[in-house]
Amino acid sequence: MQYHIQLPDNKSLRIRKMLWSWVRRGVIPPISDSDCRDVVVTHRAIVAMRTPSFASPVVVDVEDCGAAYRFLMPMLAATPGLWLLTGTTRLLERPIMPLVAALRETGAEVERDADGWRITGRHLAARALAIDAQSSSQLASALVLAAPLLGLRTLQLISTDIPSLSYLRMTMSCTSDYPLRIPGVSLPDTPAGAPGDWSAALFWFAYARLHPEHTVVLSPLSLESIQGDSVIAQWFKMLGVSVSCGESAHHVSAVPCVEISAKPLDDMPRMILDVRDNLDTVPVMAALAALLPADITFQNVRNLQYKESDRLHVLAEQLMPYAEIELSENELHVKGKGVSKGVKPVFDTHHDHRLAMAFLLFPGAELNDIGCLEKSYPGLLEQM
Repeated sequence: MQYHIQLPDNKSLRIRKMLWSWVRRGVIPPISDSDCRDVVVTHRAIVAMRTPSFASPVVVDVEDCGAAYRFLMPMLAATPGLWLLTGTTRLLERPIMPLVAALRETGAEVERDADGWRITGRHLAARALAIDAQSSSQLASALVLAAPLLGLRTLQLISTDIPSLSYLRMTMSCTSDYPLRIPGVSLPDTPAGAPGDWSAALFWFAYARLHPEHTVVLSPLSLESIQGDSVIAQWFKMLGVSVSCGESAHHVSAVPCVEISAKPLDDMPRMILDVRDNLDTVPVMAALAALLPADITFQNVRNLQYKESDRLHVLAEQLMPYAEIELSENELHVKGKGVSKGVKPVFDTHHDHRLAMAFLLFPGAELNDIGCLEKSYPGLLEQM
């Protein structure tokens, strides 16, 4: 049987384009009812910035959206007014101090209190800045997106050991009309407008591998993508999944489509995956390893602990009944055992959308929170 799946927009790209439109042209692009929560939260935050106050801080609540949290901080610092940048308790624990330090170098007033970050926005001028983005590429992307407000022309990366570097290059592609130089980082060859969200597509790649009786057509999705997670097309070929721009997809939509189907495998290959640039893939890939069962080692996973939850340790704990788990500081090894007959898997998602997506691969799984899927893939349950 063939299934046709409409993927959500690439939220990372949508958020960057929305913010760049505001910074460069003062225009806030519209959103729709189908947009994920992160896009809605970011849109609401930009709307709040249109009415600055000098009497009491304007509250800019970004909930659990890490992108909005980091991207808006330098924009608020360079926008005259009093601001309170806040969010969930977990969000306020996520790494941001290197960005704060860089902004303070420009004279920005950014102070932490119990409620969040109190920011006194003012006109700033900094032709050159340096940032340590080892904990998140978003720290560098935040300065790229705010560059016109800061007068920034050169951004120096203190370390080149940056996780998810492809997302910084995505930001640079969105902002290529502004003359900002980042030594050692080049613009990507693929345009930023390449459609589809590969992070969402990953769920269906895993589904196809677990259900070889089905063919899945994903749209919009292009094999030529700026998104780092598009590497999964190569990973799944090693797992016996055929990946193509299928002719059968053309009658469904004029937009790019990718067709996937799994072939039987006598033996699952042992895989070693360097996920430094693809951290969001780890939950689904780890769950898939447990279910197949397969043997997958994930390298450079340290920064998973700084996500919406401590994904590294939560995954290890939650998957332990279904896999042999070895966890070190920067490596996760999952050797799957599968799910025993008669067992109903029960999972704690820690309100993390990527973990919920991963655990939904388990047949008959019971999850304590599925509402967190609204953050990135609001239509997933209906499509399932």
